[in-house]
Amino acid sequence: GLLRTAPDFDIEHYKGTYVSSSGVEYGGRQRAYRRYMGGSSSNPIYNNPLWTIYEQKAGTKVDRFIMTNEMTITPDDKTSLVVRTGIDAWGDNRSWFFPIGSSGSRNPGVFAEDALTNREVNYDFIARRNLDLGSNLSLNVTAGYNWWDRAYNRTSFNISSFLVNTDKHTVNVNTSAEASTVENSKMFIRSGRMYGLLSLAAMNNLYVNLSAVSEDHSTISDPYLYPATDVAYQFGDMLKGTPLSFGKLRFSWGQVGVRPKAHRFETLAESGFSYTSYSDPLDISLFGGGYRVDDDKGNPDLKPELKTETEFGVDLRFLDDRLALSITSYQNQIDDMLIDVSKSPSTGYDTQYMNAASMKNKGIELDGSFLLMNQADKALDLYFNWAKNENEVTNLAGTEMIPLGVGSVNSVAIVGHPLGALYGTGSQTEDGTVDGTLILTANGFPQITSLPIVLGNPNPDWRGTIGLNARWKNFNMNVLFEHSQGGDYSPRTQWVLRRFGTTAETAGAVTTDKELVNFDGDTIPSGTFVRGNIHDFGGGDVLLDETWYRHGIGGGFGDNQAYNFAVKDATFSRIRELSLSYTFTSPAFRERTKLSSITMRWTGRNLFAWYKELVGIDPATNQAGVANGFGLDYFTNPSTKSNLFTVSVNY
Repeated sequence: GLLRTAPDFDIEHYKGTYVSSSGVEYGGRQRAYRRYMGGSSSNPIYNNPLWTIYEQKAGTKVDRFIMTNEMTITPDDKTSLVVRTGIDAWGDNRSWFFPIGSSGSRNPGVFAEDALTNREVNYDFIARRNLDLGSNLSLNVTAGYNWWDRAYNRTSFNISSFLVNTDKHTVNVNTSAEASTVENSKMFIRSGRMYGLLSLAAMNNLYVNLSAVSEDHSTISDPYLYPATDVAYQFGDMLKGTPLSFGKLRFSWGQVGVRPKAHRFETLAESGFSYTSYSDPLDISLFGGGYRVDDDKGNPDLKPELKTETEFGVDLRFLDDRLALSITSYQNQIDDMLIDVSKSPSTGYDTQYMNAASMKNKGIELDGSFLLMNQADKALDLYFNWAKNENEVTNLAGTEMIPLGVGSVNSVAIVGHPLGALYGTGSQTEDGTVDGTLILTANGFPQITSLPIVLGNPNPDWRGTIGLNARWKNFNMNVLFEHSQGGDYSPRTQWVLRRFGTTAETAGAVTTDKELVNFDGDTIPSGTFVRGNIHDFGGGDVLLDETWYRHGIGGGFGDNQAYNFAVKDATFSRIRELSLSYTFTSPAFRERTKLSSITMRWTGRNLFAWYKELVGIDPATNQAGVANGFGLDYFTNPSTKSNLFTVSVNY
């Protein structure tokens, strides 16, 4: 509402009484930019921001209980038996209230509540045995079993179309039966995992681990076995007298699975639908409710996604371990990826959840630290990491494209492109690529593609951090700097607001020094004062005025936009975290307080950020939250900046 409001509109008096031309009074009517006098319609289109703050209400209350317990039995000095249990239970009660006169579909008034509960329980039984095989050989044997259980429940009800106007303090909200809905969903998941590990050490420099996990999960058809091995060889002792104080080569190979979603074996039922394709739409709620066979077909043969990864690495330490450096190169193949595959309508289903896709990754990671100073009263430590990953979707089981989000610019999976590729209509080019030479109209403006195209790659070229940890007497400071290079981001909030004329780029004002043509083909004479900008798409100067931003393809909604201009470079740098602390631990302090120490710490997170091309939006935010689809913004909540104060008391 605020972003879509003209900057010079005073939002202060957001509610009042509207009097029609016939003298009829309408109390409690919202006053917003597009209904600046209250208006004859109770729907303001977009909320006045103060209405959102003071009249609408959204609250949540979360309670959580976490407990773990562990018991270790040691029959002898080489054997240990571990029994571990844990429980994590939480409840989350959410409520919403939108009074009559709110914008959009909530205009008739809405009151809703969700009650969520979740319980997870796990048990572990672990046995370990150390064996001395002689001749500088030792073997450690570990065997275990894990049992995990989760139960989730969500009950939701929704009341809309209030019979009488009310406010957020009302305890009794009434409506008609057909405007009241109740929904309930449950999820039950259980798994059992047996695992074993053999760890062999030879001559104090060769280490070999062999492991296997057998998992039986309630969401897969049969148990699956995941093997893994890793080998490490320490060679630092061979280079005595050199700056190298430690060296290790390592190799690992392994497989790991990702389980399917719960309750996908069978074809279930669904409700809450409307047959809107008929001339007389039928809403099942008007007939007391109903259900039909789900159009998503069940699959009794589901198995886990399987990732197979190979990794090579080297760990080095120099100058008596003051400088440490690790380099890792990896590649992995992910098969049997779980996706919703489109079905032929003749089957009676729209989609089926299947193991049907694959993709691959390869990359390199560097991390290290350098101890610049380490004395009794002061120390200085520098640490860093750098990572680069290349991803490609290799198979979608014949499906051309799978959307990973929603919107006119979407994040999708397409064979031959990285996962999350940005996808939407763009401008026609001579070579068909988004970066090619534009095919222009006779007036010098771009033309829209007939179908969506790949607009960009949201994955960064590389990411890295560098941190500094400093200590002086009882003071300590830690700062972490982060940089992400490259990648694309679609700030559709800014693109849509071009249509409303509320972005800085639409505030241009020029006096033409020659004849210019706008998007509608109108010729603007030389010497004319106009609101807009002058731009050259490759065919000479043209005028970008309201016809381009509002009525053309340079701003707004839908699939008829040149979204290639809406994709920006996502490069950013930020101070991810800054922490300052002081510890009271002097002998006099301990004598007076009988405490070992007290540490007081302030931590600031996401304090400062710099962006290469984006304005007013953080590329770390995502329209869908944490999801496979990313690189998208559409009126998304911004990143938070936080300050934390901590006091730690040690007895």
